[in-house]
Amino acid sequence: MKSGEPSPLYLFRSQGFAASGDTVVSVAPLQHVVAVYGGGGTFEADGLSQAFGGAAIFRNDATGAIFAGVWGARNAARFRREMREHMDVVLRREAPDARLVVWSAEGKRPPQRRDDEG
Repeated sequence: MKSGEPSPLYLFRSQGFAASGDTVVSVAPLQHVVAVYGGGGTFEADGLSQAFGGAAIFRNDATGAIFAGVWGARNAARFRREMREHMDVVLRREAPDARLVVWSAEGKRPPQRRDDEG
């Protein structure tokens, strides 16, 4: 699936996810996230949510652009690695021009996949 123009992959810190604030967040354009994790549900984020136990959705109200991703240092690192495995990306160390519209957590982490399993 690696072809065409690289997908922007955003890495930034946000105050909106934990009481302590300053949480690591990584997001990419929704269509690229759906291509890797699948869609379904509200904002087409079910595949991402199943893979990580939650998802964050950001939207630029002026353009309608939607970004999906995850929060937490380990989740963000895994998200970036898996996106890189499936497509060319360009890392941007800034938040996208979008606001957080919804985030969901399933209350428990999904089982972690180890590279030496299956």
